[in-house]
Amino acid sequence: MATSRAISKQYLSVLDADRHNALGLVLSAALPLAVFVIANGIAELKGVLPMFFSPLGLPGWVGAALHLAALPLFGISRWMVASRGATGRVAGWWLVALMAGTIAFPFLVMPLDALMLALFAFALLVVALGTMVRVAAVDAKAALVMAPGLAWMGFSAFVGLSFAAAWSPPFAVTNSQAAA
Repeated sequence: MATSRAISKQYLSVLDADRHNALGLVLSAALPLAVFVIANGIAELKGVLPMFFSPLGLPGWVGAALHLAALPLFGISRWMVASRGATGRVAGWWLVALMAGTIAFPFLVMPLDALMLALFAFALLVVALGTMVRVAAVDAKAALVMAPGLAWMGFSAFVGLSFAAAWSPPFAVTNSQAAA
């Protein structure tokens, strides 16, 4: 007589980014980029295109590549701290919030003026620095993995604030200072 036995498999467990092996590392690095691609597709359907900061006369794709290169670094850093107890989970959620802000930032460029854009970039940098402090408390190597992304965010915020300050009173040339 033939017998049968039911075997339960968790198919979605393959997509578990918290597993501590090579697949978990790759998933943690790739998932933020996948979320950006999905957000880009949804935004493009609504007629919104992302705008990236590209300094010193560099082509726009260089700024986009530098901005998007931070996402896998943040994902890897989250992978490194997520399984390290309660403080690691909290730091992981801070990294998720940082990734969400980093993903949303290029889509918010068009409706904001220069000052609001610079303030948003600076606020995102403050969140990133706070996140780095939380991550460093759990794992110093994970904080170092975040560092290149934060360097680009810091440079972007600095240049944005510099431009906003240069074109707003009392630093900018106003109509009363113009030669007659």
